[in-house]
Amino acid sequence: MDQQSMKQTFMMSAVRVIARDGLVKATTKAIAAEAGLNEAFIYRCFSSKDELLSAAFYQENENFTTLLRETLPVMHMPGLTWKERAFLLWKQSWEFILKNEADCIFYIRYCYSADCRAQAYDTHLTHFQALIEKVRPAFKPDTNVDMLVHQIFDTMLAFATRVLNGEMENSEATTEWTFEQIYSFVVPNVRAEVLEEEDKKEAI
Repeated sequence: MDQQSMKQTFMMSAVRVIARDGLVKATTKAIAAEAGLNEAFIYRCFSSKDELLSAAFYQENENFTTLLRETLPVMHMPGLTWKERAFLLWKQSWEFILKNEADCIFYIRYCYSADCRAQAYDTHLTHFQALIEKVRPAFKPDTNVDMLVHQIFDTMLAFATRVLNGEMENSEATTEWTFEQIYSFVVPNVRAEVLEEEDKKEAI
């Protein structure tokens, strides 16, 4: 196994261990055991456990931002209202984060941990900056778009936690309900002319 494959194996193992057992029990010994590799090999790939977890989190962010970049063009899909387009974007994002339970649980646990704040949070924020700049023109000039996007993201993770805990069913009805909750605080910030343009298209 080459070093890159080994790094990938350790990152995936860290995700599974944290999702199953939590951050406290995610020792290098436990991660190595999950990977089926010698614990010493971790330090051939990473300088520390902190770097390993930060790398795993970075990869999860990369996967999600790739999904968003690929899905964002639906916001220019003809023949739909802005709300309908926003729902398609939401649906793809929501289904993506819930499709792999271990990745989602790892992400939630690590994202809100002190470890993340100390090791990975600044990088986490920069992951979304290019996407924020793409959507910024749709919002009113006085909107704090950065804060709004992160509010959407935090709300999404809060709802995902409730689904994973069994408090909410993972269903089409839940997808629609969660979208409506987020849309309710997003739409007041959308430029009127953006919404009006879509209304005109519907009337033609």
